[in-house]
Amino acid sequence: MARASVLPALLGLPKRPFLAALAALLALVALPRLTAAAGPAAGPAAPAGDAASASGAQDWPTFKGDNARSGRGPAMKLPVRVLWTVRLDGSLYSSPAVQGSLVVLGSSAKRLFGLDLDTGAERWHAVLPDRVWGSSPALAGGKAYIGCVDGKVHAIDLKDGSDAGSWSAERKGMLGGAAVFSSPLVEGSRLVFGSDNHLIYGFDLAHGGSWSCATGGIVHDNAAAEAGGLVVFPSRDGKARGLDLATGALRWAFDSGKEFNTVPALDARRAYIGNADGRLYAISLADGTKAWSFAAGKGIMSSPALGADGSVVFGSADHSVYCLDAATGALRWTFKTGDYVFGSPLITGTLVWIGSFDGKLYALDLASGQDRWHMELPGGVFVSPAAAGGERILAAGRGGELVCLQAAPGR
Repeated sequence: MARASVLPALLGLPKRPFLAALAALLALVALPRLTAAAGPAAGPAAPAGDAASASGAQDWPTFKGDNARSGRGPAMKLPVRVLWTVRLDGSLYSSPAVQGSLVVLGSSAKRLFGLDLDTGAERWHAVLPDRVWGSSPALAGGKAYIGCVDGKVHAIDLKDGSDAGSWSAERKGMLGGAAVFSSPLVEGSRLVFGSDNHLIYGFDLAHGGSWSCATGGIVHDNAAAEAGGLVVFPSRDGKARGLDLATGALRWAFDSGKEFNTVPALDARRAYIGNADGRLYAISLADGTKAWSFAAGKGIMSSPALGADGSVVFGSADHSVYCLDAATGALRWTFKTGDYVFGSPLITGTLVWIGSFDGKLYALDLASGQDRWHMELPGGVFVSPAAAGGERILAAGRGGELVCLQAAPGR
């Protein structure tokens, strides 16, 4: 697989494998700012379920908190204080996951780290065969599942960091490599992830057996979202597919005409997915038809977060954070940062937490988009913050710094 080149560095893009940098570059074609293009009439979209999962109300066991990828955690208010900061080996393109008092995330140094939520101290680390680029862990059944550039999803025991098995994305002849950048999804006994070999996989962890779905492009930073047995999975071939969780059977496909390189967020009726054409699409879960689309200034690699107030929040390569109305796609507000916004937001009550490649983590007002607070994170922020242990936020800078914020006492 090609390594990072001088081109992304010259453009100020993240130092990732060249395919990822090229995707970001293609997304930077300027597009006019448009209002929402109305689709079929629809009533207000029901908000996604709470980010709390079966693992516990204080946990954040997967990318964006739940398998619907809602990106919504418990309410949290300012002010906050830094509880601890740790510097980890390698670059951090892996969002943190939390179970109980354990924080888990991967790094480009071929490591998966298990840290103490209260202190940041390392409890264990697992040495992986290759780097973790983009994949965020899913915690389920006492294991962490993480995608790796070696072409496998590895299971790591949460107690001691020991090897607990792996699932392979087989190389397929002319399709080339099978690196797994995709964040795994675990729903019940099902493990779902995508690969650079143009395939989406579903494995039955309890009974054995598997399915695969071929796409027309690599499945890179894409990952699945799931609701009610429907898996929504976008790909670089420009299609978002609705698949049956148990069998992999295709229920519907939406063709955008441009590549998807992000992760959908689901509410009760729709999937919200950003595209390299600069549009955020709202797609019906029932049949894959477009409800509406909104055009940002440039390409979108940020996965949206869904507010309880019916908002959809995401970032764009045009340096902006957008908030839309989920029912109509109408613009509520825009906030301008100093660089690309590839990371995904976290909504906690009335606050939106989101990082930018300008080297800042922001807390924005959900109602107005006003900058309520920000802090520096070296190397810029590529990943999504996580909510943890009640009133805590975990955020990772690309340079290797992981910070834990806590609501300040005496508010």
